[in-house]
This record gives sequence, C-alpha cells and structure tokens, in this order.
Amino acid sequence: GFKWHSDGVLGIYANNALVGYIDNSGLHMSVDVLTNGAVRAGNAKKLSLTSNNNSTMTAMFNLWGDANRPTVIELDDDQGWHLYSQRNPDGSIVFTVNGDITANTLRAGGAIYQNNGDIFGSLWGDGWVSTWINKKLVLDVQLGAGTSVTTWNNAGSWPNTPGDVVASV
Repeated sequence: GFKWHSDGVLGIYANNALVGYIDNSGLHMSVDVLTNGAVRAGNAKKLSLTSNNNSTMTAMFNLWGDANRPTVIELDDDQGWHLYSQRNPDGSIVFTVNGDITANTLRAGGAIYQNNGDIFGSLWGDGWVSTWINKKLVLDVQLGAGTSVTTWNNAGSWPNTPGDVVASV
C-alpha cells in the first residue's frame, strides 16, 4: 500500500515492509521492478527496454566500476558476458566484444576494412592496399619463346631456351 511519510513523500509498502517511495525527484525503489510491458524513458524521443519473452536465457545490463575501470557498462547472459564499454582513468574509452564482430565495412581509426579483405589507410598512400600492391609489385610472369640475351656493355650474349625466365637490372 501507500503511506504518507512527510510533506511531499509517499511511502510504498508490501507486507508491512517499505519497498520504495515517491518524492519530488521521482520514484525510488529498494526492490526489483518487474513489468510485463516496456520500460520507457524520455518525452518526444523514448529509450525503451523490452523483452519478447522468447529467449532461452536471461540477459542483464550491468553498470559497475572500480578505481582501475571507473565506468563499465556490460551486457551479460546466463553463460557470461557479451560486450562492454569502459571509461578508463585517463578518460579514454574501450569497447570490447567477447566473440566475433560481423560488418560489411569496419572502420578503426583512419583505416577502413572491407568485407573482401581490402584495407584503406594512410600506410597505403591514402588508398586501398590492393591498389598499392598493383602499382608496386610484379603482377605477372609469363614464359615465352627462346631468346638471346645480350649482357651489359655488350660483353657477350647467351641463348635462352624456351621455358626459362630471364631477370635483369
């Protein structure tokens, strides 16, 4: 039931035990709040937390921290943690996933990783690694008919049989 506590404060009781209260700053509960509907926050744009009630496990969002990890927002289920976002003591943020990340395009810093394995970044002249490789490396070696190779400064020549590869500088 509800019971008056003081001016502007209404106590909430269950089985003669105080389980929460309402005051001018909101609803305060000292026990779990259970709902079959959604929990929503906001006015024009809402943040909603819902469940379709068809999962085989329970999932939890947990906010915790300590001196080394001041703020950790973690998603867990009955078998362990999925992911967390963490604020470090120096103010930096780390996002960690306990498994695979699947994306068509993944951006990390200034680099872009495509789903075909190509990488874009400053190391490759602000371009794609495939383009850099095609411009910088030998693309093809073909065997041809026999030739005669003349050496540097006309020191002589040697016949080259078919199937051999001749490389020179």
